[in-house]
Amino acid sequence: MAFDLSNYETVEDRLIRFWADHPNGRIATSLIAQDGDQVIFRAEVFFEFIDTWPKATGYAEEIRGSSPVNKTAHIENCETSSIGRALANAGYATHGKRPSREEMSKVSRTGSPSKDETHASSSGQFATPKQIGFLKALARGKELNDLDLLEFIHGTLGVEDVVLETLTGAQASTVIDRLK
Repeated sequence: MAFDLSNYETVEDRLIRFWADHPNGRIATSLIAQDGDQVIFRAEVFFEFIDTWPKATGYAEEIRGSSPVNKTAHIENCETSSIGRALANAGYATHGKRPSREEMSKVSRTGSPSKDETHASSSGQFATPKQIGFLKALARGKELNDLDLLEFIHGTLGVEDVVLETLTGAQASTVIDRLK
């Protein structure tokens, strides 16, 4: 069964709910890497402006020219996707669907999702917040910064089109075992 893009909410919808719940919150973004046509953003969600540690983070990657919008706005698109991921990780995703509509639209512009991606997104078998937290803790223990961890994940799994928050449970387990 093919995925239905209308089942995924927009980042804007997540932001509306977030700001309603946390009018004194904040969202911080940073450009983590820019290498030629590729960019990676990190977003941090804080429930209170004065919070020191984010409640959740999210990463996104975009390639210039990979879609019509990315011909002129791949950086902005990437930043928005990272915000959507961070909000999902902070609990602002409907029905366990962590990817935003913007992210899932990448599937339609790059081709059909793989069997694993379809299964993970339709059955909610993305890595659990506990797995992600444990993976991050292991990485900190090994003194890996966010970019180093991303490179470690790519090297361990042999793929480059995944970020921490899009890992399946099985992928997260593989990375955790390797970090141990």
